[in-house]
Amino acid sequence: MIFADRQRQNRAPAPRAPKVAVISHSHPSLSKGGAEISAYALFRGLREIGVDAIYVGACASTTRHRLAFADEHEFAVFHDAERYDHFYHLAPRSVADQLVAILAREGVELANFHHFYHLGLGALRAVKAMPGMRTFLTIHEFLAICHNHGQMITRQARILCEGASNESCGTCFPELMRTQFAMRRETMLDSFGDFDGFVSPSRFLAERFRAFGLDMARMSVIENGLLAPGTPDRPLKQGKTWTFGFFGQINPFKGVDVLLDAADLIAEDKALSATVRLRIHGNLIGQTPEFTERFEASLKRHPFLTYAGAYDNRSVHRLMSECDYVVIPSKWWENSPVVIQEAYGAGAPVICTGIGGMAEKVPDGVSGLHFRLGDAADLLRAMRLAADPRNAAVLRAGLPPVITAAEMARQYCAAFARAPALARAPARRAPVLEAAE
Repeated sequence: MIFADRQRQNRAPAPRAPKVAVISHSHPSLSKGGAEISAYALFRGLREIGVDAIYVGACASTTRHRLAFADEHEFAVFHDAERYDHFYHLAPRSVADQLVAILAREGVELANFHHFYHLGLGALRAVKAMPGMRTFLTIHEFLAICHNHGQMITRQARILCEGASNESCGTCFPELMRTQFAMRRETMLDSFGDFDGFVSPSRFLAERFRAFGLDMARMSVIENGLLAPGTPDRPLKQGKTWTFGFFGQINPFKGVDVLLDAADLIAEDKALSATVRLRIHGNLIGQTPEFTERFEASLKRHPFLTYAGAYDNRSVHRLMSECDYVVIPSKWWENSPVVIQEAYGAGAPVICTGIGGMAEKVPDGVSGLHFRLGDAADLLRAMRLAADPRNAAVLRAGLPPVITAAEMARQYCAAFARAPALARAPARRAPVLEAAE
């Protein structure tokens, strides 16, 4: 008995998990983008598995009245949107000072950034310089690589960009010098290139950042988890009406215009228009008056097309459960759209553009169907295939399990734990892709 007591006394205590801050460019009460939702789910998942975590979101001073925290573990830094440099992504020093003060006061030892927008690259450098602080960056899109809203779409022709370079970026922005793009890239890599680790929700995005200059030895690919993943089990398809739903922001890159083109084609087939329902959920953002006019005219012209308006993310499982399929007609690469995981959680296969992160997350013929970029006729082909009970049964059977926020948090903790050995190696400074002009 004495020997056992001595063993317990000599046993080394279990290592204490560091206090974690999940830092994002917004708060879900202000913005419902995929990055904010994913970051907030991670924060909640960490707390669920017993990790002491806080959430810090950026908030414009003009919208602070809309900010709504769930508890005392959530914080905000405030910024002036008019005092932000969108090319080099620099913010006033006061933003970094606010963030550092919160992390120091709360005793944070590990900072996981989920964006740099609104915060500015100076905030990343300031946190990285805090004594004993470990830093990780989760990448959700291409803003560090692409000045065109991070969409990797050419500015004039609006076609997919296969890779950034001084010359190609200069073609998109002829008003800027090509040397500025070389400096922008160096500024980005200098700001987060020597973080302890990086996380990407898709291999596609990770590979794009490998080409950009990040060290893949420090990269982990972790799927987005959901706070409420839902139960995908649903009864067998009954009836002859098939409902296809769109969920997300109705902006110029999400391809709702392709859906409107498809609606015009459906209207030409009376039998098909009697069995198909197109339902659009989301809010219009950044659309032209011409698009809005066409959108409203299409709703009036096609009885099978409905606009359900904006939605609360807490209702998404119920709304998707009312759809046989979720359609993602995006015209940019995407990364790992949260809407895909939400659809899987609701038991709905996905019909998507067959490119980028969408193609990676939705294997064609397994858990959904692909169609060609911007091709309404090919989208209609996929919808016809989907509206067959035999095909629907195959696609439903191919839906993968959806990970919870807690499981995502466990995978993040494993990535955090792996990082120290990797981080001891000096960061490699990526070469400039082409000679400055």
